[in-house]
Amino acid sequence: MAMPQDLDITIANEPVKLLAERAALLVDRGTLVVADLHLGTPETHRSLAVSMSEGLAEEALDRLERVVAKWRPKRITLLGDLVQLTGDPDDPLIHTFARWRNRISLPISMIGGHAEAASTIPASWRIDDDGEHRRLGHLELRHHPRPRDAASTEDTATIIAGHLHPVISLGTGSRRTLAPAFVFGRGQLILPAFAPYARGVRVRPDGSSAIYAIKDGSVIEIHEG
Repeated sequence: MAMPQDLDITIANEPVKLLAERAALLVDRGTLVVADLHLGTPETHRSLAVSMSEGLAEEALDRLERVVAKWRPKRITLLGDLVQLTGDPDDPLIHTFARWRNRISLPISMIGGHAEAASTIPASWRIDDDGEHRRLGHLELRHHPRPRDAASTEDTATIIAGHLHPVISLGTGSRRTLAPAFVFGRGQLILPAFAPYARGVRVRPDGSSAIYAIKDGSVIEIHEG
């Protein structure tokens, strides 16, 4: 069996590693960028007509911990849509994340996402607020991608964003599957959702953007045809 492969690309003259674990590493900055964990109670997900099993938050946090152990970043930046809490101070997720945070000593910050608008991130999670965006040289970390009709200038930053949960259809017939994908084009890189059950915008190669799908544990570029 082939070993999983990540993919190295360059954005705004910065090396970026697209990880098969559904995240991106800003290599020179040592920053792990993760979008759309969508942690929450099974009741929340069932309200979205998605059948969920127990232990999904623990599984997601365990996966993120393995990514940290593998790549040893200096910090983590979350691109919003981290959690949807019930409002109950005894919500088990509050304690689950706090225990996980005690094992992760890295600085963690978060770009605002709409799921956080109705809830407060507990202080025990030790997550810094980056507001609506964070500028890193010629890069700008955001939750929402830049609108298609937005004007740009020479000083316009290259965006790294989430929110859309891009997926691409691979295979044919009964072997057709939806694979999470990174999309790079029009001055921005859109990350797949870290949550494996989050399906979003379907994309296809059309010459305007590069699409990198996660297939069989590896990141591969998808070409037209």
